Amino acid sequence: MDSSRSNDVDDRFFSNAASGLGKRERTLAALLDAAVDVIGRKGMEAAKISDMTTAAGLANGTFYNYFQSKEEILHKVALDLAIEVSRRLDDQMTGINDGPTRVVTATSGFVDLVLNSPDWAAILLDAQEYVSTPPEGAFQHLIADLTRGVEQEVFSTQIDAFTLSQIVALIGAAIHFQLKHGRDQTLTHRLCIHILRLLGMSKRNADSVTRNALARDIHI
Repeated sequence: MDSSRSNDVDDRFFSNAASGLGKRERTLAALLDAAVDVIGRKGMEAAKISDMTTAAGLANGTFYNYFQSKEEILHKVALDLAIEVSRRLDDQMTGINDGPTRVVTATSGFVDLVLNSPDWAAILLDAQEYVSTPPEGAFQHLIADLTRGVEQEVFSTQIDAFTLSQIVALIGAAIHFQLKHGRDQTLTHRLCIHILRLLGMSKRNADSVTRNALARDIHI
């Protein structure tokens, strides 16, 4: 990827979060930041453990004090990034109580934030392919918003692992397409409508909620 890429996220997210902690925690954070950098530049298939340890300034064997494979570190990084993005989104939606509006706002914000950080995008997209089981806890805020919509009787679809996998696949496809072809807000609009339709809303209502939600001036 182009080294001039600009991010709205911290290039040393894990190391900054571990600042002031013990040596073991700071070493782990350095490995996680290195994994984000290496996978972001090379992709999961081409990335090597030695690339990660070199980028972190650590001996190759240090990796195995924390992880057994690059798939394991991808799982850890993807989980932590997904939780961080979800937390930021949830913090920005204080005062929004309507389930569908929250889903659209979070979806749009998630896409925008990830597109602003190609490295984070690479991690989250590769996790869909290489991590067989979605990281537990990564979708807690989404599940809460979906449940809210069911309780408000605007969503009629059963909220289970299958529904979540469909939503995640739609979001991943939208991110992948825009990374390849460029940003397109109309695609994000269509994505949100598809998700609301999947959850049981009519096309008319889904379009209305999406238009109103995307008109809000919320910055993640």
